[in-house]
Amino acid sequence: MSNKEKEQILVRYGGSRKEREIFLKGMMSPEGKDEVLDDAVILDVSYANLSGDICSSIYAEFGAEVIKIEPPEGDPSRKITPYGVNRNGVGVPFIMEARNKRYMTLDLREEAGREEFKKLAKKANVIIETYEPGKMDAWGIGYRQLSEINPGLVYIAISPYGQYGKKAQEFIGIPDSDITAQAASGLPANIGDMPGEGEPWNWPLRAGVWLGWYISGVEAALGGAIARYYTKATGEGQMVDVATADSYASLVGYPVTIGFTWDKARPRIGKHDFAIYPYGFWKSKDGIVAIAAGRDHDFRALLKVLNLWKHEDDYRFTFDRIPDILTQIEEFYKIIEEQTTKYTSGELVKKALDYSIKSARSKWRGGGVPIIMEVQKPATARQNPHWNKRRSFQEFDDEMLGKFTMPVNFIKMSESPPRVKWVKCGIGQDNAYIREKYLK
Repeated sequence: MSNKEKEQILVRYGGSRKEREIFLKGMMSPEGKDEVLDDAVILDVSYANLSGDICSSIYAEFGAEVIKIEPPEGDPSRKITPYGVNRNGVGVPFIMEARNKRYMTLDLREEAGREEFKKLAKKANVIIETYEPGKMDAWGIGYRQLSEINPGLVYIAISPYGQYGKKAQEFIGIPDSDITAQAASGLPANIGDMPGEGEPWNWPLRAGVWLGWYISGVEAALGGAIARYYTKATGEGQMVDVATADSYASLVGYPVTIGFTWDKARPRIGKHDFAIYPYGFWKSKDGIVAIAAGRDHDFRALLKVLNLWKHEDDYRFTFDRIPDILTQIEEFYKIIEEQTTKYTSGELVKKALDYSIKSARSKWRGGGVPIIMEVQKPATARQNPHWNKRRSFQEFDDEMLGKFTMPVNFIKMSESPPRVKWVKCGIGQDNAYIREKYLK
């Protein structure tokens, strides 16, 4: 491979090139490194709710012994899958969240199952549950009862409006789902085309991925990890109460803050960003490009790249470009698009890069860096060697699930990274192992 073909590695890490390459190679591999949670036992009794599975998957990747407890017929989440795609009856999302987990069947609806669960809970560090508020407590296996037999227990409960308060009581019998979490947060009303577009284009939009469930799971894992840190320091466990409506609303604080500042809700602004401009997608001759030029000197650089300098005086400062006057921003959007559609996406990217390199070398160009990037489709994005360099995907071969590839190791760490050792999820496949290790 020639020097030109080799991928250029730019990192803030000193030493020789060889030292940098050794360091980067080590960063991308979890082999031989510590599993920081290898002393933790996690019981995941989440039911028909992937936020709990997402939470426990994070712990499992960092080395915890995660025991997923299901009823004998299995968790209904196994059947959730896009377009009915499945492997031997198991949906894609459930497979994705089967990283490094043990699977056990217990019928918590029956006294015998609850008694075995209590024995497991006595030896557990963390419990994750997603039943409606009060269900586990009514069964005699909620935080109130289990904390008496295991004072150091961290108990994570995920529900639509939390375990306490009037709203929690009102919705006590309503199962949680991603779309209800999004709806309750108020944020979908801020997503979508502008109100004047007409139906159905102006309807509120949910986030394309299950963002309500994902952010709830991540925040639950964070809360549980901090609670475990507290337990190690004091010996005391605690309740971690996660309301999915809260989690999704807290994901972005700007709409809430803007609402309180303006005394009115921020309107839907379609393809525009509500704080930065230009910051969005534009058509090119052969596709779509993303443009980000929010700072004043970046904006001026973009005008030069696109031969639009004559508009500099009208949109000179950031506050001139904030889209509070939507008609003004729509007008300027069309002006930019008149130029972007003259070039292919590749040509636009090159023009921006060339300008940025010259800008970095010249004190007269003001240091502006206009960012233009081609919007990739999944098939073309996957071809980028970046993913292979960072070992972002891994192939698995399971007797029940067959061969499949999935994203892994979501964060790179020099000493204690996450890793995926196996992906298996047969109903009750680890019953014997768990009973031998924890219930004998």
